[in-house]
Amino acid sequence: MARPNKTERRDQQLNLKLTVRELAWLRARAASVGMRPVDFGRAQLLSDRPIKLPPRTSAPHLDPLFIAQMSRIGNNLNQISRNFHRLQVPEPSELRSLLEAIREIIRKASTDGA
Repeated sequence: MARPNKTERRDQQLNLKLTVRELAWLRARAASVGMRPVDFGRAQLLSDRPIKLPPRTSAPHLDPLFIAQMSRIGNNLNQISRNFHRLQVPEPSELRSLLEAIREIIRKASTDGA
């Protein structure tokens, strides 16, 4: 992308959080081509190169609705567990069998389409 003309000001910001390693990489790459890190980052961000997406972590054969529902169930169980621990209440015996049933459903779903 070309430098903006004098009437077009760069007055908008995009703030990014980087790890120490990411920032070191950015600074090293910018220095290797004689650019300031901010200019190098802008050039990289606005380039027309295709973005390499990370590989999908979930099994492609699983229904997205199934994954969403299992995520909701997991979230609810996490909140229940957190409250048991916070209140220092022993977990009910039914909880273990429920967790095992959920694990079995997940195992079956992940091996059925694989």
